[in-house]
Order: sequence, then C-alpha cells, then structure tokens
Amino acid sequence: MNTRMVLAAGLAALALAGGAACSDTHEANPAAPAGNAAAAATPTAGRSQPTSLPAGQMTVAEVVQFAEPAIVRIQTNAGVGSGFVVASDGYIVTNAHVVTGTTGRVASAITVTLSDGSQYQARVVGVDPRADIALLKIEATGLKALEFASLKDVAVGQDVVAMGYALDLQGGEGGAFSVTKGIISQKNRVINEGSNAAIFGSVQTDAAINHGNSGGPLLDLTGKVVGVNTALAPDPTTGEAAPGIGFAVGSDIVKAIIEQLKAQGRVNRGFLGIQGFEALRPAVARQLGIPEREGGVVIQTVLAGGPVAQAGLQAKDVIVKIGDVEIDNEADLAVALIKYQAGQKVKVEFYRNGKRQSAEVTLGSPPSN
Repeated sequence: MNTRMVLAAGLAALALAGGAACSDTHEANPAAPAGNAAAAATPTAGRSQPTSLPAGQMTVAEVVQFAEPAIVRIQTNAGVGSGFVVASDGYIVTNAHVVTGTTGRVASAITVTLSDGSQYQARVVGVDPRADIALLKIEATGLKALEFASLKDVAVGQDVVAMGYALDLQGGEGGAFSVTKGIISQKNRVINEGSNAAIFGSVQTDAAINHGNSGGPLLDLTGKVVGVNTALAPDPTTGEAAPGIGFAVGSDIVKAIIEQLKAQGRVNRGFLGIQGFEALRPAVARQLGIPEREGGVVIQTVLAGGPVAQAGLQAKDVIVKIGDVEIDNEADLAVALIKYQAGQKVKVEFYRNGKRQSAEVTLGSPPSN
C-alpha cells in the first residue's frame, strides 16, 4: 500500500499550532468535581434522535450516559489529553503522545481524573510509539470499563460518537468532557505520524476531533470502542487541519497492543520481510486465480534474505493466514505481527498460481526495533 496517500498528522502537525490532538498546558486546569455524574448525564429527548433504533443500539445521549464513567482526563507537564478505562481494576488506554509529549520520554507525573472528579496518579504499564498507544494503571477497583468492537462488524457510514477533553474546556455537565457525533468515513486507513512507522487498520471519521481529544474513544451506538482518537489530517494545500477528516487507531490494533503491553510492557513485533503489500481486490483475485470470496494481502516485494524469502515466498503470493489469524487486509496483517513476536516460528498460508500452500516462517525483528 502507498501510505503517502493517507493524509494524517503526528506530533509536528498536531500541537496547538498544528500537532497531536492534545491540549497545551497553558489551557490545562484541574477538572472540577463532577458530583453525581450519572444523574448529570441523564439523556433527554432530542429532535435529532431517532424514534426507533436497531436492537442493541442506543441514542447518542444514551451512549454518552453509558460511557461517561469510563472517560478520563489525563494531565502531564506536557498538556492534557483523554483516555478510557478498559478494565475494572484500573487499566486505562490513551495515546502514547499524551504521556510522552514531543520528547518521547514518559512524563514524570501523570494525573488521571475520573468523571466523578476523583483523581489518581497513574503509572505507565507500557508504551507503543509505533501505534501511538499507551496503557496506564491507577490503583482503583470497581471501575466502569469499555469493550472493543471488532472492525469486521463495523460498517462504513455507520454513526459513531467521539468523547474526550477537547481543548480542555472548563465547566460543563458530568465530567466536563466534550461529545461529537459523526460517521465512519472509511476503515483500514493508514496514519503516518511524522517519523513513526505507519499505523495500519485505522478508522477515518468526520466526528469533530480537536486538541485534547487524543486518547479518547470513538464509540459505536452499542457503546463499544471502534478506535482511539489520535490524529487530524492536514490539508496539503493550506497546511491547516482538513475539516471533517480525523483518524482513530482501529480497535483491532489497539486490542492486540494492550494485550502485549499488559503481559510484557512492550510490543515485540514480528517481521516478515515484505514491502509494498496491499489488500486483495476482486479483480486481482480473478487475475491470480484465487476465489473472490477470499481475502488476503498481496506481496509486492520480498526482501532478499528476509524471513519469508528464506521460507520460499515470492512477490505476487497472497498471504491469507498467519498462525491462527485470518488475513483479509493490511490491518489483519498488522494484528498478526503484534500477536506473533520476533523469533517465533509461525505457519503462513498463501496462494500462488491459484493454489493454497503453507510455509513455516521464523519471524524477524523490524529494522526500526
């Protein structure tokens, strides 16, 4: 995939003068205690709300009330960002740049404020700069936790809600966070964050994302997280943030990363030694004699001496499975290489000349590691 086609922004293009979607410290003030947050967020009838919804879905106001206890404000000496609880015993997900700022070093003090106004000092369990995800831990139990959606169940065009501390605005009901609504504009986008590697499997949305939203959840109408709000796309003509084009690290990638961070404090990605890969499209499948119902990733270039080259794979082979991970697109490939680590031997299934084959591949380490 040509990642340059994706207009995304990292720290250099996303600070207040254009940078990551978190707020500078000169705007940061401690959030006021929220009192009875649940009562404050009681949904009211709105003219824009539908009178009936598909089974299992909520109105936007109901999603907000459901998710509110899990949304947190994160303050460091670098500024303010957002996060959300993913386990009742105090695990919190946010963006890596929220806790490292522009220096790349973890902040010495991280204060987490819950929607009821209670504050905790957080420790960093692990940071994955490559996907801009961090896992924090506070000493608390019985917290409201959000679940992740599978992006295979998420449709382009469906409604989503972004929650977080946009611009760290003061006052307001509940926890003083902001809520915006939009749709899934596209899936399986690529975020290019400055010098960091491309983040595959990301979600594009037109829900307004502003500085301070970084690390907050993008939610579907069942209240599940479809992505972590991360970046604004710059308009290449003006250099300003493009209206209505924001990006969230996709839920499949985030879930795989936090499992690794929780287990070992880092992500030790596997490396196949391929370049220029792209998702299999029906027309290409027909050309290669592969059933059109099959997904997969087409290898464009095999690096000489790399792991798959040593296992005998070639350009134009189509990878359809790595270990127990079915590969439909580039995002699935990224998930598999998070789950299976450098040094591990995995079974790789692929098509060549219309025939499904397999090879044992010993994964290497990415050159950037």
